[in-house]
This record gives sequence, C-alpha cells and structure tokens, in this order.
Amino acid sequence: MSKNGTVFVCSSCGNEFSKWQGQCFGCGEWNSLKEVKRLLKKKKGDRIRVAKTEVVELSKVKKSNNCSKRISSKIGEFDNVLGKGIVPGSVVLFAGEPGIGKSTLLTQLVGKIGGLYVGGEESAEQIRIRVDRLGLKAEKFEVLPTNRVEEVVDELESRALNLEKKMPGVVVVDSIQVMNAADVVSGAGSVSQIRECTFRLVEAAKRLGVTVFVVGHVTKGGDIAGPKLLEHMVDVVLYFEGEKNGDFRILRAVKNRFGSTDEVGIFKMTDKGLLEVRGEELNFVEEGESKIGSALTVVLEGGRAMMVEIQALVTESFSPVPKRIFSGIPYARGQLLTAVAQKVLSIPLYKYDVYLSVAGGLKIQDTGADLAVIAALWSSYKNRSYSDKAVFVGEVSLLGGVRKVRGLEKREKESKILGRSLLKINKVGEIRNS
Repeated sequence: MSKNGTVFVCSSCGNEFSKWQGQCFGCGEWNSLKEVKRLLKKKKGDRIRVAKTEVVELSKVKKSNNCSKRISSKIGEFDNVLGKGIVPGSVVLFAGEPGIGKSTLLTQLVGKIGGLYVGGEESAEQIRIRVDRLGLKAEKFEVLPTNRVEEVVDELESRALNLEKKMPGVVVVDSIQVMNAADVVSGAGSVSQIRECTFRLVEAAKRLGVTVFVVGHVTKGGDIAGPKLLEHMVDVVLYFEGEKNGDFRILRAVKNRFGSTDEVGIFKMTDKGLLEVRGEELNFVEEGESKIGSALTVVLEGGRAMMVEIQALVTESFSPVPKRIFSGIPYARGQLLTAVAQKVLSIPLYKYDVYLSVAGGLKIQDTGADLAVIAALWSSYKNRSYSDKAVFVGEVSLLGGVRKVRGLEKREKESKILGRSLLKINKVGEIRNS
C-alpha cells in the first residue's frame, strides 16, 4: 500500500499494486488499474481475550454423523465429481466463464434439494424467471437478494438459534466478486474484499455446518479472478467449461479435500437447462464419410472414455509469420506437435498457416490425443482422408516416438463399441502409410 493509503486495483482480475502502471502483470490487460482507497475501520476498545485452545489426541476424537454422511445433490454427474455427494459444512468454489451455465446448474441443484440462493447480481424477480424457465418448483427456493456478506452470515446465525426456521440444505452465493464487507473500504471485486468475504463465509460454514457454494468469475486467461488464496481457503474447487456455442459442458474438480479429482461430469445445454450425459451418449463424432483433415481419437476425462474428432486445416501462408490457432488443446502442446510434424514428417509448416480444433467444443488435456493431432495435420497437408474406422491414440515424444498412454484397455473397448479399432503405430513416421 502506498503512503497515502491508496492502492491501484486491476478492474479485470482484481490484483493490487502500490503504484499506477500501464499494464497489469496479473492478467496482461492495459489501462485497467483504478485508484482505490483501502482502509480498515478499527473498533476502539480493549483487546479481546480468547480462551486457550487445548491440544487434542486424534485417537480420542470421535467421528460425528455430520462429517461422515454425504448429501446427494440428486444430480448424478454432480455427485460423481464431488465424491459421492455433498459434505455438510464444506465450501465449494464454482468457477467458469460468463454464460457457460454456472447459475443454471446451481439453480437446478437448489431446485433438487432446496436451499438459500444469495443473489448478489440478480433480483428475486430475475431468479424467479430462471426458476420458471427451468421448470423447477419455486417452493424449494429461498432468495436473499443482497451483496453484503454480513447479511448472509447474520441470516445463517439467526436460523441456527431459531428452531422454527430450518437451516437451508445448501447456500449459493452468486457471485463472490460482487460481495462486500462493510468494514473493508475497497471496492467490491478487489483482492481485499474477495479475501475477507470468502473468509467469513468459510468460517460461518464450518461453525454452523452448512454447505456453501461460492460462484467465482474467471479472467481472460482462464484463472479464477481474485487472489490465489481464494482457492486455498475453500474445500473444493470446481471448473465448469466448454464452448458457449456448443451443447456440451464439462464439470471437473481441480481440488477436492473429500474425494478424487479424477472424475468429471458431462452435461448438455438445452432449453430446459443442463441435462446429464450418460456413457452411451459420449460420442462426439458425426457418423458419415471420412473427411480430409480429420482424425479420430479416444480421450480419457477422469475415468471416462470419449471418442472425439480432431480437425486440422493446413493452408499456405502469405504473411511473414504463419498463423497458429488451436482450439480445444493447450497452445503450447499444439506448438510442440506442429514442430514434431514438421521435423519427422518433413512437412514445411514454416510457410503454412495451421488451424487445429477439437470438434464439439471440448477442451482436452489428455496427451493420448497427440497422435491424432499429427495425423490430422498430415491428412490436411496431403489432402487425403483416413478410413472412418481408424482411431489414433498415443502420446508423441519430441523425437517422434509414440508412447503408450494410461487406460489403453478402456480406449480400445470404447472404440470397439462404436465399430472402430485403434491403429498400432510405434513411430510418427508410420502415419504416412495409414
């Protein structure tokens, strides 16, 4: 903080700086820093004495029923990601891009099991419109249209003391970026506000045994807006991702104190909300004739095998620096595979524009799709198509070798179910003969 008690806060990602600068080092945005006064109102009075906390032997601690039982969300895909249900007293950070369906899915969650919806960004009337559109029962909902965290905590505390009003099944705070604490004078969405509001919600959830879902926005780079400390404070961090123009959405856990982070949930966006996608529906490949610049692969998302189509377009470039555009795969991985294809297959990609895409709007991290990426590049460059029964699976090394990947049996089984078979390729150069 500067000497005059002000900080400069990035309006895009919430990072704070002691002095003004043209570019935010956190998100890379230009001219996004705003001057904000940051003062904490101190209460006068004597120092509060707190009772000393005793050391407890873990062997003598008895498990409570609240900690051992889990609450079903009544949404199978949601339960799988959380680890067989919701743990009472946990705090879940639910992040995703604008318009991806965060509010829709959490509204459906409350509509299934009931709860309190804190609408920091919406009025009660707007939430009612969404509830009616999704065909949910309004009786399941209680709405608190406020962006003051004190009102949320006071409401939960009053219910804990008043036996006539029951504690909500879950509390959804939508979103943490608009919540503010009265004794923190920086603006809503700043690092200090997000940190303080989250701390108070976490403290109330643990003390009162209520589950809190906190909606978080993401920055341009895909990270959760606000301090990284936010992810350390909560118990579970969920990302909801997918292409807004596509139908499919993937829910994945990047942190889970109560279960594995291997499982993913897959949903399909419809006019009536988000529908669960079952195993037999996990086919993102259009049936028909084989296409030039297309290669099929089977990826593992968590423990689930899905067949997807990798599409590539290689065209002659007329600019000094050829374009490299990758959709659905990490940019660095796409650059690496392009370099391997140029070296091993002798494709002069240094003078070609390269466009790569995962059909269906999926974002995949599985390196088992490497071979299919290079196969699609070769197909587009040679203007030849593969057999519609061929499936490419394998991780590609820098030297052009093809390594085996995990879950090969699951991938092979998925291919056989769909009437296709995995090609056995040990080196990238063998793609020429496929």
